[in-house]
Amino acid sequence: MSVLATIVYTALLAWGFSVGVRQIYQAHRRPTQLLNPLFSNQIAIRMFTLHIVVVTGDLFIVGPWALAHKSPLWYWGGRIALFISALPIAAYLNRNPQSFGWFIGRWVTFRNFFEYTVHVVVAAMAINWFHYYILLWWLVAYRYLDVGPRRALQKLYNTPEKRAARPWGQALNWGVITTIYVLTFLAVYNRQIIWAKVPDPNRATHVPAHWETAVVVGGNLVLALVTWINTRRYTDSILAENGVTLKVTASRP
Repeated sequence: MSVLATIVYTALLAWGFSVGVRQIYQAHRRPTQLLNPLFSNQIAIRMFTLHIVVVTGDLFIVGPWALAHKSPLWYWGGRIALFISALPIAAYLNRNPQSFGWFIGRWVTFRNFFEYTVHVVVAAMAINWFHYYILLWWLVAYRYLDVGPRRALQKLYNTPEKRAARPWGQALNWGVITTIYVLTFLAVYNRQIIWAKVPDPNRATHVPAHWETAVVVGGNLVLALVTWINTRRYTDSILAENGVTLKVTASRP
């Protein structure tokens, strides 16, 4: 059973990642083919690309290393970086209701609030590496796991004619991605993903050196600054596209 679960899990991860990479390619080379037209804006796709890099780094590099070495600093440092890069995407570039229907749009909003809440609760509790393992391989991984099926099923109702012919399309899509959500939790909880390892209980907690703290804190500060600058540039570009002139006045001493 674990072999089958691992194959399906890995395939869904690869599928989701490939969709993200393809979207970046389309934004630069074939913007008319984008499912989310907001990414035709070069600043928007820059923010999305940064988010993909951060998510991939947390999921496949920082998170697994932090689990294996029991490092709370690196674990939460990677997760904070993920949330920093995700905020402008969720706030400015979320077109799930328009692309997939209001039902899935509401589901994505609910899921985001739920996942942020779970992370806050787990962070506030005593360190439990099994909980950290679940957060990484369930909630972080799900950012890729549902992307492929959701995009594929959206083609069943991506035009007014198809929606009229298949009014059940959106419900089917939602049913599939929520099933993936639940089954992923069960697979991870029951340790069915062969290469997703729970930390060795006998391993001592990693004690970070001063330079590690500086790298994690400094890296997140830089990421927050870059994200803020890109968000400001994006909003300014949207205002400029709509003919709004920004007036900057010097403050009096």
